[in-house]
Amino acid sequence: MATSFSSVQLERFRREAKKLSRELSITRSEALDRIAAQNGFTNWSLLSKHSGGQVTLARVATLPPLRPFGAYRYYLHGDVVEDDPSKCYCARCDVFWPADHLMPTSYHTDGKDGERFLSSLTRWNKLPAEERGRKFRPDGASNVLEASARAAEAAHEAARSPFHRWLDGQRSRNDPVGDVAGDIVRDEGFPIGASTRREVEEYLEGYGLHVIRAVRQAWREFEGRETRSGGG
Repeated sequence: MATSFSSVQLERFRREAKKLSRELSITRSEALDRIAAQNGFTNWSLLSKHSGGQVTLARVATLPPLRPFGAYRYYLHGDVVEDDPSKCYCARCDVFWPADHLMPTSYHTDGKDGERFLSSLTRWNKLPAEERGRKFRPDGASNVLEASARAAEAAHEAARSPFHRWLDGQRSRNDPVGDVAGDIVRDEGFPIGASTRREVEEYLEGYGLHVIRAVRQAWREFEGRETRSGGG
C-alpha cells in the first residue's frame, strides 16, 4: 500500500522543494518531483494523490520514517517498488520488472536469486552509515525473494551434518585442515549431510592422497572434540 502523508508533511515537502529549486536553479515543479522520488513516488502528482491531506495522530504515528533529505531509495535484488507493488528490482538485469520475473518462477535459471538477496542484505546491514552515503533502504522493506530464501537457508542449515558445521570454524587455519575445510564448505556438490568419514573420503577420493590425509586429520580432531565434550 502506498504511503499517505499528512498536510503538515506535504507543506514541509513544499518548503524543501522551494529551497532545492533555489540551490539547483531548477523549476519548482522539478524540485517537487525530486522530493516525490526521494519518498518512493514517480512524481509529485502521484505523491499528492496518495495523500489524504488530514490524517489522525494515530495514523501519523504508524507512518514509516521519512528518508533523509537528499537521499535516494536503494533497491536490493527482489525489492518491491513502493508505489507499484506489482514490480520488483532485478539486480542482475538492473531493471524493474513485474514480480513474476523472480517469483514464483525465476527468469534466471541458476537458482541463485535467493542467495543473492540474502548476501546483499547482509552486506547492506553491515555497511556503516557514512559508507551508505545518500542511499536509503527502509527497515523491513518488502522483497519478493525473502520468504523463500530464508526457508531455503533454514532447510540447508538443517541438512548439514555436525562435521560440516565444525569445518566452518576451521577455514581460517593455515594448514591442510584449513585448506580442505575451505574447499569442502565452498563445494556446492559436497554431501553436506555426510555423517561418517567413509562418506567424506568416498566423495573426495579423486582429489589426491594429500586431501584424504587432511580429511582424516580433520576427522580425528572433530571426533576428539566430540569426545571431550561428551566426557566434560
